[in-house]
Amino acid sequence: MIKTNPLLLPTLMLGVFALLSMELGMMGVLPIVAEVYNVSVADAGWVVSIFALIVALVAPILPPLLTKYDAKKVLLFCLLVFSVSSFLAAFCTNFIVLLILRAIPAFFHPIFCAFAFSMAADSVPHNESPKAIAKIFIAVSAGMTLGVPLTSFIASNTNLEMSFIFFGALNFLSLLATLLFIPNQKQEQKAPQNEQFKVLAKPIVWVSVIVVMLLNGAMFGFYSYMSEFLLNFTQVSFNLISALLLIYGLSNVIGNFIAGKSLVSAPNATLRIVPLSLIALYVALFFGGGNAWGASVILIILGIFAGVGNNMAQFVVTSPIPEAKELANGLFISAANIGITLGTSLCGLFISLNGSRFAVLAAVCLVILSIIFLMLRGQILIKSKEAK
Repeated sequence: MIKTNPLLLPTLMLGVFALLSMELGMMGVLPIVAEVYNVSVADAGWVVSIFALIVALVAPILPPLLTKYDAKKVLLFCLLVFSVSSFLAAFCTNFIVLLILRAIPAFFHPIFCAFAFSMAADSVPHNESPKAIAKIFIAVSAGMTLGVPLTSFIASNTNLEMSFIFFGALNFLSLLATLLFIPNQKQEQKAPQNEQFKVLAKPIVWVSVIVVMLLNGAMFGFYSYMSEFLLNFTQVSFNLISALLLIYGLSNVIGNFIAGKSLVSAPNATLRIVPLSLIALYVALFFGGGNAWGASVILIILGIFAGVGNNMAQFVVTSPIPEAKELANGLFISAANIGITLGTSLCGLFISLNGSRFAVLAAVCLVILSIIFLMLRGQILIKSKEAK
């Protein structure tokens, strides 16, 4: 357990919120990016895609390579990169240069998140770590829920440059808080770097990674098309869609709180109940989502279970290999990003073939597959315990 203070977790939460706002906030201003840089909206989408692609590629590699360094200094350097790249983007007039300024911080995204998860877990007794990690996920949910509308509001009421300055200022504020409230201490390394990479030979690791890809694919695949579903199947106004997206995000936060307790007190039950509940809710949306009130109630409940599911996905990867925390968190971040790409593609395919209503059935297929691999994961864990 690392030396800590009451402001350590809030400081980590601020940093993760700032990072997620910088990464995902651009989703809300793609039309403005297209107009300012005179490119198509599809090309403008690369300011988001290039970030996610780089994160998925480097997340399993970079965090464990830096475990020998002072964690505070690593966090500070990451935040400095986030802040400087955002401030420079505010004065960028060339689209290719903008993409480069989006690509550079993406390399440091998984490092910051992996170290934040590890420091949160190490700040409390081992059996309480899911509660601490749940607080980091609250910041992730807040970044997703508030980052997009905040960026859109700033850019539409001022200009695109101010949204980049907002990202830079938020990350610089986090840098100052990290400087003041996070102690200097090297990461507690239970295994050397080469030993950390050796855990990749364990089947449990790869089965767990597949679970995360499938589960995240289901949750975020449908989330990517939720507006489309509400507009074309539920047939509600844009104002109500915005309200429901906000409520769904806030429900995620409630789910994060619940997960922090359930993964401590009843982890196995959580791993069983959440996927089955997601299937039931997606099926309910398929049959009852045409009614505005019915869809609203289902989405609120779905948001809660998705919030628990986010925490559960991280738990699935990290709990079997506590000796390689940074590698495990890197694998989780990579698998989560690949899962988002997988889920978005599959849901998009179902929509193109049958209409927006069928995005939920794509999500159901992915959750069913995740249950199969969760069962396989359970069998591997049982055999591992028997072997000992």
